[in-house]
Amino acid sequence: MFRLKSALIIGLLSALSLTACSEAGDAVKDTADKAKETAAETTEKVTDTATETAEKAKDTVSDTVNKGADLVALKDNVSTMKDGVTSTLDAAKSGDFDTAKTEFAKVQDAWPALKDSIKPDSAQSIQEGIETVKTSLGEGEPNKDNVVSALKNLLTSVKDIKLG
Repeated sequence: MFRLKSALIIGLLSALSLTACSEAGDAVKDTADKAKETAAETTEKVTDTATETAEKAKDTVSDTVNKGADLVALKDNVSTMKDGVTSTLDAAKSGDFDTAKTEFAKVQDAWPALKDSIKPDSAQSIQEGIETVKTSLGEGEPNKDNVVSALKNLLTSVKDIKLG
């Protein structure tokens, strides 16, 4: 009978051990599942944050490129104005008022694209200079000294442009 009791006790202890191992295994599995869910949620959040940051960086780069292109266009417009005034001045100095009028028409054509991109005081100075030259060149027989003086003042204004 002692053997039977011993066998029953060993069997009972084995069953209890297996039950405890099974419960521990279930606890480990539950913990692993929770860790897996947490890792998936964290990965999703990190991915969303990285995507959002990348989109912001892309927008910033795009804005910078656009501003750079605008700056290049502005530089080209200023160069066109300066070259036009210089050509007009050269023609006026030589007394060739027909060429001066043709060159000055180019200055007047270039002005609208430039005036909204510069500071108001620069724009006003240039606008006044354009009007003065236009009046001087529009006279029946332009006064060379008046035209040259007005063009020199306009050229100074164009060279002194302050960007807005």
